[in-house]
Amino acid sequence: MGKNKLLYPSLTLLLLLLLPTDASVSGKPQYMVLVPSLLHTETPEKGCLLLSHLNETVTVSASLESVRENRSLFTDVVAEKDLFHCVSFTLPRSPTSQEVMFLTIQVKGPTQEFKKRTTVLVKNEESLVFVQTDKPIYKPEQTVKFRIVLLDESFHPLNELVPLVYVEDPKGNRIAQWQNLEVENGLQQLTFPLSSEPFQGSYKVVVQKGSGGTAEHPFTVEEFVLPKFEVQVRMPKIITILEEEVQVSVCGLYTYGKPVPGRVTMNMCRKYRNPSNCYGEESNAVCEKFSGQLNNEGCFSQQVNTKIFQMKRQEFEMKIEVEAKIQEEGTEVELTGKGATEITTTMF
Repeated sequence: MGKNKLLYPSLTLLLLLLLPTDASVSGKPQYMVLVPSLLHTETPEKGCLLLSHLNETVTVSASLESVRENRSLFTDVVAEKDLFHCVSFTLPRSPTSQEVMFLTIQVKGPTQEFKKRTTVLVKNEESLVFVQTDKPIYKPEQTVKFRIVLLDESFHPLNELVPLVYVEDPKGNRIAQWQNLEVENGLQQLTFPLSSEPFQGSYKVVVQKGSGGTAEHPFTVEEFVLPKFEVQVRMPKIITILEEEVQVSVCGLYTYGKPVPGRVTMNMCRKYRNPSNCYGEESNAVCEKFSGQLNNEGCFSQQVNTKIFQMKRQEFEMKIEVEAKIQEEGTEVELTGKGATEITTTMF
């Protein structure tokens, strides 16, 4: 009766079992004891007695019996007229997760006696334990933060004493533990720091419940290394002095082949053969600069007009050099790649 979802099937079951065979006849005495067919230990339950159409004084007794104990629900309740009476009771925790008990009802009067026996299922109330860490992977010297949530079977928060909580490393060593932990309003939050050189691999938080069961939650500790990538500059190996344009592409690829997201800055120069230090960088080379966002393939392409590089003049080196820098999105890690194309006077 303490749990609405169990009440109605229970009442139907016991109503059929406990009514006298002639109860359907109008005016005949009727007796009914209402007890849930599923009872939980350590939780208040309720049993009710209904008597109607009495024509004499009767006494009623009801009890629950099992191999380990007998428990009275009603003891010699006396009724002279119609009666509806309820009592609350709490069953102690069972040594097993569930057991079957016998419900015995006895009604006695001067001219009649009625006795019936049926079974009910008794289960230990089990709390639901959830463990959650603030992230799945940690690095050495980071702080592991986790929470323990305790709920009853109806998902209501519990106040409960947890005998033991501990953290176990990949070698099976306990590296942190808490005993007799008070959980209030269903929630307890804990932290512990990792050492500078912990074992790398799979760890777990273990919560031992008062019932003897356990709940676990895994997490991983590893030395996280940023993915490495390469900057590739793609351009023709040789161009002639008559070429008006040259195609240059810059691509960023991780070592495992995936494209790099980010931006590129590209500097394209033709150096003087005999640079002068008197007039700064402009007297050392002729340069053009480009920048842009890498596409979905991790590349940036530019069609470059060669007019600025004065292709036919001999006082320049006979090559164009490219230096490209890619800045990875999110990390701002920047790597550089280089390329060059030779300028020739030979016509193909």
